[in-house]
Amino acid sequence: MESELFRSLDGKWKSTMKILLGEEFGSMKEYEKWLLGRNRPRITRKSAISGKEVSFVLPDYPQSRILSLEEIDFQKSFAPLSINEVKDIDSIAAAVKERAYYTGNIHLGNSKFIEGSTDIIESFYIYDSGQVSFSKYIAYGYNLEYSECVFGAMNYGNSSFCTQISNAIKIVRSLEMYSCFDCQDSYYSHRLFNCKNTMFCFNLRNASHAIGNLKLAPDKYTALKKKLVSEMAAELKKNKSLPSLIDIVGDSAPDPAMMAALRGKFVKPKEKPVSRAPIEKAFQSTTGVIFGKPLAGIEKYGAWLSEHIRETRKGISALSGEEFVVANHAQYFRYPKSRLVGEEESLFLGAELALTEKDLEGLSLKNVGGRIGKIAFFRPGYEEGKLSNNIESIMDVDVTNAFRSVLNLQSKNCAYNYYMLECESMFGCNSIRKSAFLVRCYNSARMNRCFEVDSSRDCSDAYFCQNCENVQSAMFSFNLKNKRNVIGNAEYSKEEYAKIKNSLCAQIVSELEKTHALRHSIFTIGKD
Repeated sequence: MESELFRSLDGKWKSTMKILLGEEFGSMKEYEKWLLGRNRPRITRKSAISGKEVSFVLPDYPQSRILSLEEIDFQKSFAPLSINEVKDIDSIAAAVKERAYYTGNIHLGNSKFIEGSTDIIESFYIYDSGQVSFSKYIAYGYNLEYSECVFGAMNYGNSSFCTQISNAIKIVRSLEMYSCFDCQDSYYSHRLFNCKNTMFCFNLRNASHAIGNLKLAPDKYTALKKKLVSEMAAELKKNKSLPSLIDIVGDSAPDPAMMAALRGKFVKPKEKPVSRAPIEKAFQSTTGVIFGKPLAGIEKYGAWLSEHIRETRKGISALSGEEFVVANHAQYFRYPKSRLVGEEESLFLGAELALTEKDLEGLSLKNVGGRIGKIAFFRPGYEEGKLSNNIESIMDVDVTNAFRSVLNLQSKNCAYNYYMLECESMFGCNSIRKSAFLVRCYNSARMNRCFEVDSSRDCSDAYFCQNCENVQSAMFSFNLKNKRNVIGNAEYSKEEYAKIKNSLCAQIVSELEKTHALRHSIFTIGKD
């Protein structure tokens, strides 16, 4: 039987699809396979209490010692550990093992009306989704913030009334938009900036009423759009799915003669000078605050910091032949390898290439793939806003001092991270919002001075903790709220806590300086 939450979302789905395709569609359950098909799947484990399915975002949790959020007893108390049990990290890890249950189906802050979802922060009416923050009416979504009425989409923000958008920001009333920024009423396009009323366009800026990068008179655009949208609606109703933009373009290589001519016209911009010194300084400062002694030489710790971060590959530009970083983000690993280009190259190609009036004659959803091949080039990343001193870092919006990081938004001093939103001084972190001075933390928001913390909110000075809210000065604690000076979920005096913490931090620094890694992590504490 459908829940009240599902019925509410289903109504939003139907109204959104009528806006996009001009017709009434059935329940989103009928289209579930399509809506989920290209999304990053959530990880599931079985609850140790009920056996029910429990959702997680990262794959790193153990198979056992799993609970769902509603199964947690936040009032449960524990006795302090003995002197021998707190003498070193190995002893504490062994002592707290029976207290360590990893919690999934997480929703933090003021979040309500959630089903089959995890890592939800201050959001409402969320269904079968992961990593949603500050949003409402989201179904089959992944990794998003500040959005409303979006279905079957991933890696986006500040968007509304959309379906199947990917790696997009500020998108309204649109379908199948990839790596686009500040666009409205658009379909099947890639890498657009400040565009509206566009279809099958690539790498354009400040365009309107364009199909295949060709600007049209508004009445001609409207007539052709009506035809194409009608075909999309018929296809979706018939097959319960639509082809993706990547499917339509296919994997054929671009015309060599055309590429040679374009290569002769492209002028590579002069590279701006960069320095790793400010990033190294921030790393030393952050580790000094967290451990009481700074670590030097961030690149020596690169493999350890990257342990729970998305992998990257090397891509080769179809225009220049130069290499660049491609991250396992959004649809990037699915982009046609022979059609990848860099940032400045994509802007150049967008200005140079367009279909002709003849190309638009008889244009249909079935034949569009054969016609847009000469303009279809994909940039697996983006850089927007005020940017300064970013090195081997991609997908930056208003970012300073980022190093080997992916998806940094309004952040600074970031290295070896994936997805930082409004953050400062982050190292080896995955999916953090509105936080500062963290090392190897995950899926959390509003955190300060923390190390090895997962799925938590509004915590400070925490080490090896999971599913904690409003906790200050805590170590090796799980499923805890509103506590201070805690080790293994048991409270200590301020003086006792500080003494144990200082001893453990000295041990952590010693091991890190010797091996440039640490044997323990938040994901190993509760392992059998």
